[in-house]
Amino acid sequence: MRSAVLTLLVTLILASSVQADWWDGFTDTVSGGLNNAAGWFKETASPAIRDKFNEYKETLQDPETHKNIREWLAEKYDAASEFTKEEIVPELKKVYEAATADVTTSEPKAENDK
Repeated sequence: MRSAVLTLLVTLILASSVQADWWDGFTDTVSGGLNNAAGWFKETASPAIRDKFNEYKETLQDPETHKNIREWLAEKYDAASEFTKEEIVPELKKVYEAATADVTTSEPKAENDK
């Protein structure tokens, strides 16, 4: 019995030391990866984001940009308005007329049950 307990104890000690080495390696790998990612973000991504932000900020502060946007919207609005008047409204009228015609013909007749 004593040898079985001693064997079990030695096995547990060896297993725990092996697991601790594995865990240390895992945490070192994860920590190194996170540090590399943070370094890349700080050195590469953050300056690129800042440069793009400043570029867009300058573009949006330019009055010519707003003039171009207003012209583009006016062109698109006119085209959309014309399409709506020529294509959508006539079709909607047909649908409405079909729906109202069905309602007037399918109304129940008043019966005189006195």
